[in-house]
Amino acid sequence: MGVEAVPINPRELRGYRFGLVLFLFTQAVPFVVLYAVEYYFDAFYISPATNQWLGAVEVLLMILAWTTGRSGLAAMRHNNLSGLISGFRQSLVLGLANLVVLGYQWGTRFVPPGTRYGEIFYTVSGVTGFYTLVGLFVVLAISIRAGRLRFTSENCWDAEAAMYFVTFSLLTNVVTYLFLYWI
Repeated sequence: MGVEAVPINPRELRGYRFGLVLFLFTQAVPFVVLYAVEYYFDAFYISPATNQWLGAVEVLLMILAWTTGRSGLAAMRHNNLSGLISGFRQSLVLGLANLVVLGYQWGTRFVPPGTRYGEIFYTVSGVTGFYTLVGLFVVLAISIRAGRLRFTSENCWDAEAAMYFVTFSLLTNVVTYLFLYWI
């Protein structure tokens, strides 16, 4: 029922990929600053009140979200539009579950917010949660857009760009988990 997506020539596609990767590198700057502040304030102190299992569940859910989104993109490369939409929607549900676990951690206050570690914990996990939420909005928008524009295997840059952002979100979740719970 939708219209055919406009094809992108290979040179433009390389430019789009480069631009998006450059943009994502700039988005990593706040994380580098926050991790440096954590080291400066806490010198790799890990509060005994942190729940490492809940942090691991968050990362596992994000890994599963990335995997299902990636399988949706792989389906699109074989001209399976419904596979793309299904994979992205499953990724969306798993990403939302990740945010629910984060909300549960915040709600139960395993880490006291008035301590130095608590301030860093809530700030870094909040920024990570924000980027995860943005990634989920992108995945939702692309799953809706894919049905309207009838992506093809040769023309699915939008879905590929969404997976770049989900990959960035996954990496921030993993690195944040390591810094807040292990290192």
